[in-house]
Amino acid sequence: MQVNQPQGGIEEATTTPLAIGDTVSYVAISGGGREYRLIARIGVIIGIDSNVATLRAANGRSITQPLDKLTPDGQPNALTRMFIGG
Repeated sequence: MQVNQPQGGIEEATTTPLAIGDTVSYVAISGGGREYRLIARIGVIIGIDSNVATLRAANGRSITQPLDKLTPDGQPNALTRMFIGG
C-alpha cells in the first residue's frame, strides 16, 4: 500500500484506498517442512468486509487477504520491496 506523506506539515499520512473491482497483488506462501516459497500473485477484489478483502485469483478461486497485505496493481508489492529494499 502506498503512503503519501504531506511535506512540511503535521497532517497525517494517507493511504491509497482499495475498492471492489481493483486489481491488486499479494504475496502467497506455499510449501512446508524445510522449504517454503514466496510467490507474487494477482487478483481482483470482489468483496470487502471490515479489513479483509475477498479476491478472485487468476485461477478462478476466491481467497481472502487482509487489506494491509494488498498492493494496487502497478506498484511494487511486498516481495519486490523485500528484494530492492523499499
